[in-house]
Amino acid sequence: MSDISNCDQNNSIYGLSNTELCPLAELGCTKDQKAATIEKHFTTEEHQKRLVILAQNIIENKTSNSNHDSNTNGTTENLYKTHENISKNVERLETLKDQLLHLSSTILQTQNLLKSFPTEIDDTKQNNEIQRNEINVMGINEQVLESEANILKQQVEYRNQLAKSHILDGSMIWRIENVLEKMYDAQSERQTSIYSPVFFTSESGYKLCVRLYLNGDGSARGTHVSIFLIILRGPYDALLQWPFSYRVSFCLYDQQTIMESGELKQAKHIIESFRPDTKSLSFQRPSLSMNIASGIPKFISLDEFNVPAPLNRYVINDTMFIKVLIDFIGVPRSMSAFIFSLNCALPKEIQRKLVDEEIKRRAEQVAS
Repeated sequence: MSDISNCDQNNSIYGLSNTELCPLAELGCTKDQKAATIEKHFTTEEHQKRLVILAQNIIENKTSNSNHDSNTNGTTENLYKTHENISKNVERLETLKDQLLHLSSTILQTQNLLKSFPTEIDDTKQNNEIQRNEINVMGINEQVLESEANILKQQVEYRNQLAKSHILDGSMIWRIENVLEKMYDAQSERQTSIYSPVFFTSESGYKLCVRLYLNGDGSARGTHVSIFLIILRGPYDALLQWPFSYRVSFCLYDQQTIMESGELKQAKHIIESFRPDTKSLSFQRPSLSMNIASGIPKFISLDEFNVPAPLNRYVINDTMFIKVLIDFIGVPRSMSAFIFSLNCALPKEIQRKLVDEEIKRRAEQVAS
C-alpha cells in the first residue's frame, strides 16, 4: 500500500516537473523518463518484463487476498488505473508499431532507391559522355564534309579556269603523268584508252576532248600510239556551224631537245594533222553526250615511243605533253612546225602575232 502511495506521490511530482516516473516503478522499473519519451520507454524490454510481473501479482493477489477486499479497495483502484494506463499505452504501442513498420518499409524502399542511384548516375554519366563524343564526332564529320566540299569547289573552279584558258583559239596542252603505268594498262587491256580534259574552241564554241590509245587502236594496236578528237554535246551547239570542218593538229613534244638546247636546236616534235570528213557522223552535231572519236590511228610508232628512259625524248620523268590545235583561219600546213615550236609561255596574242609575221616573211621570201 505504501509502495503504491509512493508511486502516486511520484506521479504528482511528475506533474510539477518535466520528468515522469514509470507507473511500474514499484516493480523495479524506476527510471525517470522525459514526458516526450515515456511512450518509447513503454516499448522497452525492461518495462514489458515489469508488466508481466504486475499481471502475475494481480492474479496472485486476487486469489490469496479474496477475504481482504475491504482492505485492498484502494490498491485495486490504483491497479485498475494502472491497467487502464497500460491498455492505453499498449494501443499507443500498436499504433507506433504500425507506424514503425510503415517507416521501415519506406526506409527500405528509400535505401534500395539510393542503392540504384550510383548505377543510374554512372549510366547517366556514360550516356552523357557518349553523347558528347557523338557530338564531337558529328562536329569532326561536319568539318571533314565542309573541307571536302571546299576541295570539290576549288577543283570545279580550277577546271573552269582551266577550260577558259583554252578557249582563245581552240588549243590545249595535255599533260599526261604516270605514262608507264598507263602504257601497262593499255597493253594488258585493263584500260586501253585515256581522255583529256574538256576544252572549247571559244567561250561559246565547240566542246571537244582528245582520246589517246597508248598501245594503239584497231589495225594500229600493238604497233602505234593512236590519237583521236571527240566532239561533245555543248551548250551552244544550236548556234554553231555543222558539220565540224576545221583542220585538227596534234603535237607530241620533244622534251629532251627543248630542255637541252632551248631554241638553238630544232626539236623533233611528232606533228600530225587531219581534216574532218564532213560526211562522217563523228563531225555532225552530237545527238548524244559525245560523237564517235575520229583522228589519227598511227600517230607515232611504239618502237620510237617506247625507247628506254635515258634516250626517250618524248617521255621524261614519266610525263609526256600533247598539244591539240584547231585551225579556224586556214594557216598553211607548212607553218605547223613553227607554231608548235613557239614558247608556250607567250600570251596567245603574241603567239598569233609571231605566226602572222612568219607567214608574211615566208610569203615575201617566195615572192622574191
